[in-house]
Amino acid sequence: MKVLKKAFLFLLINSLFITAFVLRAQNQSPEIIRSQTIQVVDGKEYFFHPVLQGQTLFSIARAYGVTQEEIYEANPELRDHGLRYDQIIRIPVRQDVDSQRVASKAVKETTWVEHQVKRRETIYGISRQYDISQEELLRNNPHARTGLRPNMILRIPRQTERILTFTEYRVPSGQTLFSLSREFNVSIEELEKLNPELKDGLKAGQMIRIPAQPVPEQQPPFIVEPTPPEDVPEMPVEFHTEATVIDPYCEEPVLKERYNVALLIPLYLEKIDQEFLETPDPRHPSFVFMQYYEGMLIALDSIRKMGADIRLSVFDVCDDASKAHAVLRKTEMADMDLIIGPFYSNTLDIVAQYALRRNIPVVSPLHWEDNRQLVSYPNLFQVTPSIQTQMNDMAYYVARNHASDNIILVHNNQPGVANLIQGYKNTLNKELNYRQYYRDSVNLARVDGYFLNGVYVGERLTNVYVLNDSLLQARDGNGDRHLFRQYMQRNNMKEVVFMHNGMDSLKNLMDTNRRNILISPMGGEALISDYIRQLNQLRDTFDITLYGVPQWIDYRSLDYRYLQNLKAHIFTSDFIDYEKPYHIDFIRKYRKRNHIEPDRVAFRAVHTGMFFFSALMQYGADFYRCIPVMNQNRSSRSPFAFYRAHGENSGWENSFVYIFKYENYRLKNVKESDLHATRLY
Repeated sequence: MKVLKKAFLFLLINSLFITAFVLRAQNQSPEIIRSQTIQVVDGKEYFFHPVLQGQTLFSIARAYGVTQEEIYEANPELRDHGLRYDQIIRIPVRQDVDSQRVASKAVKETTWVEHQVKRRETIYGISRQYDISQEELLRNNPHARTGLRPNMILRIPRQTERILTFTEYRVPSGQTLFSLSREFNVSIEELEKLNPELKDGLKAGQMIRIPAQPVPEQQPPFIVEPTPPEDVPEMPVEFHTEATVIDPYCEEPVLKERYNVALLIPLYLEKIDQEFLETPDPRHPSFVFMQYYEGMLIALDSIRKMGADIRLSVFDVCDDASKAHAVLRKTEMADMDLIIGPFYSNTLDIVAQYALRRNIPVVSPLHWEDNRQLVSYPNLFQVTPSIQTQMNDMAYYVARNHASDNIILVHNNQPGVANLIQGYKNTLNKELNYRQYYRDSVNLARVDGYFLNGVYVGERLTNVYVLNDSLLQARDGNGDRHLFRQYMQRNNMKEVVFMHNGMDSLKNLMDTNRRNILISPMGGEALISDYIRQLNQLRDTFDITLYGVPQWIDYRSLDYRYLQNLKAHIFTSDFIDYEKPYHIDFIRKYRKRNHIEPDRVAFRAVHTGMFFFSALMQYGADFYRCIPVMNQNRSSRSPFAFYRAHGENSGWENSFVYIFKYENYRLKNVKESDLHATRLY
């Protein structure tokens, strides 16, 4: 039986290409990398292009700057049989492309060095070491203003100059900056460095500079090639300014030479029969979680190349309680340092109870509806933020960025999400009120008196502004708590039930003199498509910024132009930026191993594996004691920031949420420019 299981797993891994069209990640076109080799056939020059999954004749023709008819002429068989995956076709070489001029240009850029603070080091000493001012050091590391601590990571800016070799390229009709960057495998940032005029937009017929070779790409933390340690690039770090209590254990953790990790993943091996082995069906349940398994293997390979000895044991556990109990009876389970899975709530309860008695951390890989299980299991880590946590995070972002704007909550009063909407309203009002009472306290000070240009105003005998602290005292418990509670109950937003009241009622709540922030926790593809179409017709009258929910990402009928016109923002627990070098590296690694595109589950797996494997390697089996340190030193690449969701005796929930917006025909992560924002309480 063990031999059959091993053979089956090997077959599954090598058969994953069948599910390529089923397991798509985000609605992104596959990149087209132009062939650089020219071959002569019958006296004519051709590029030979291997067709990848999802590529079309239109996209290939545009990538090479030729017409579809020219490709048909070079490949007559395409007229009868069409374009097929893994086919190699001939692309005629155009003389104007072949004769592009190669040149070079010096480009200045800022790179970053990470400095790990040692005992007794000072801001002054570190600034002298790197030949920068103390002011510049603190400006780039605001968390250091409260004092340095051992092992704190500081970002040190370094100005460098490099030579970029480029070719000149004439832009065909219909091309965009996004498609151009995908076509030549370079970032939009690199294109704009070589072509400052692109800030005014891309024009057909324009001659621009394209890097002749891709810029050396950073290796992501989850893709480790056999290169010397000194070749590992510096990683940008996101910092938090909150004061954190550090467990002394984290300075001298107890480490082991080897760690045992169990992956409890649904494989449904009992449903495998001879017919399936001969003709695998992509709809079979065994395929559903295979992308997660493959992502975890890539993370494991990387951490081993970093020097960690981690033994991963894989067990078939689905939603069947008997399977979970059978696995837990195995003697090796008691020796596990970490358990990842199961994937279903009912079996997760069984495993979490078992692990709690043995002090083994358990990772909940994909469950996200709520975080109620964390109440009972302080050893449980919920990787995907609950939907309420995601909505609350959007509330924090709106409060930070739109406190003075006209905020309107637009929903359909759906019974199933009434609690979520109420929770969102409470969080947003609370955040907005916290921000407002400081301002109101200062305004009250003006009533009590001050000197203005030497002239006394009011009754208080002082020549400076004096803060009227009645609200602050009320908040801290030294004054009238009723005053503070009453203040915090103020409503800062307008509200409309769109299904009942329609667009006319929404228009009546909008303001022509202020920015209108429309928070729209609604679903239904037809409804949302019509909703944004109507809003787009109002954008000449009102300044509108639209906030939507994750399911909008999967709505294919939404007009991309409308979303961009409305500055649409969407929150999500998973966001794949296809311009990031480390994401590109992972995609290439995954393609090479599995011959398909990784989906969001694969990305979640590789991030999860690298986070927890690294935690074991750095802090040992009791790594959970060092979560505050890991949050403080979190890389901007990591989508994890864990906190105890229900107090000190509860489990851990990931609180990191992406918010992206539609801008310049791209999806932009708006939180990249909002890294240092913190809550007020």
